[in-house]
Amino acid sequence: MIRIVCILALLAGSAADARAEDLFEKVSSEIQSEYQAAQKEQTLTLDQIHKRRKLLKQQLADQETALATASKTLGVHQRRLKELSHERDEIAEEISLRLTDMKELSILFRNHALNFLALAERSSYWSERPVQYQALQAFVKPDAMFRLRDLKSLLQFSFEDMSASREKVAYNGMMVDRKGHEITGEIVRLGHLPAMYRAESRVGYLSLSPASGRLLMGDSPSYWVRRNLKRYFEGETEAVYTDISGGSAISRLAHRVTLLEQLKSGGLLVVPILLVGMVALILTIERLVFLGKVRQNTDALMTRVTRLVEQNNVEGAVKATAAHRSRPTGRVLMAGLRHRGDSKEVIESALSEAMLRETPRLERFLGALKVCAAVAPLLGLLGTVTGMINTFQVITTHGTGDPRLMAGGISEAMVTTQVGLVVAIPVMAVAAFLGRRARNLSQDMEEKGLALMGTLLQRQTVGESPVAKR
Repeated sequence: MIRIVCILALLAGSAADARAEDLFEKVSSEIQSEYQAAQKEQTLTLDQIHKRRKLLKQQLADQETALATASKTLGVHQRRLKELSHERDEIAEEISLRLTDMKELSILFRNHALNFLALAERSSYWSERPVQYQALQAFVKPDAMFRLRDLKSLLQFSFEDMSASREKVAYNGMMVDRKGHEITGEIVRLGHLPAMYRAESRVGYLSLSPASGRLLMGDSPSYWVRRNLKRYFEGETEAVYTDISGGSAISRLAHRVTLLEQLKSGGLLVVPILLVGMVALILTIERLVFLGKVRQNTDALMTRVTRLVEQNNVEGAVKATAAHRSRPTGRVLMAGLRHRGDSKEVIESALSEAMLRETPRLERFLGALKVCAAVAPLLGLLGTVTGMINTFQVITTHGTGDPRLMAGGISEAMVTTQVGLVVAIPVMAVAAFLGRRARNLSQDMEEKGLALMGTLLQRQTVGESPVAKR
């Protein structure tokens, strides 16, 4: 456009010359060349557009063909999907039916395992097979998955259990006593009847612990049963007492505890407590006998002595009192009669001295009784602490799965406290009673001494001549 404007400017100019004409021709030829180049470029562009359009049409045709093919394939796949969905529904229904059957079979299996385990827990046979016993316990767990091999194992256990019901087995094995200690001894099992044991000098029956699967020693049976078991272990007899009820009769032995067995369960600390009680009993008997003799006929003696002194028969009063010189009241009266002719102060001092001398004899051993009453519960408390320490040691070793393993320590703790209180309470009551009795006798001696002093002073007041002292 600029060139065209220039040309027009040149044409419109009034002073165009030959040189301008040359310039016009030159510009025209350039414009012509550029025009031809533009036409050529336009032709190439149109050719490219035509080729591109043709290519796109071919591609569109290919895509339409592919779409048709895909649509046909989609139809086939949709029909296959419907077929697979139908097959899936059929399979799901079959699986549901099989799961229902499996659930019912699992319930039957678990119920049978529970019943079998209940029988196994009453048989000492399973203590000899701890691995199988643990597997049997695993069958009854709520989260256990039932498998065919579990059913085979349960059937195998059942057959083995039936075979064991007709066997007699004797062996040396480990058992747990009532204090939670493990002991090795002789064990005899007759089928599924409760096993019998002999450990050291003890004999009895064994029971299976459901928690740990170990054999627990039961309570000591009666004398005749122990005698029969000892003879059976010695081979002296083939007849033996046993429990055909599966352990129910033997379990009743746990509810029959003799006093001696209860004391034994308290451990060694029961011995000093009983010794304290025995000492207190001996002192009590001695005090009761002594104080009983002291109290005898003091009122009658004082009446007789007073009457003789009033009758001026002091010698008779001395003889009457001499027969009771082994008693505190008699010795107090003798001290007063020895000073029958002295002044009031001398008689009072002699009587006071005699009463002070007799008072410790009346209160003798009362302090020891009070000490026994204080020591007995302290020993019981020591036994409680010792028993709890033993219980914690058992828990550390064996855990808390079976409470019967902890029964020994708890029994020791409770029995020692009980025995200590049983000894202390009556000793305290007896000590209080004897103390009161001693105080009453002291008051009685004081009363009789003052009465004698009054009689002697009265005799001196009326002007009776004193009798020569012996």
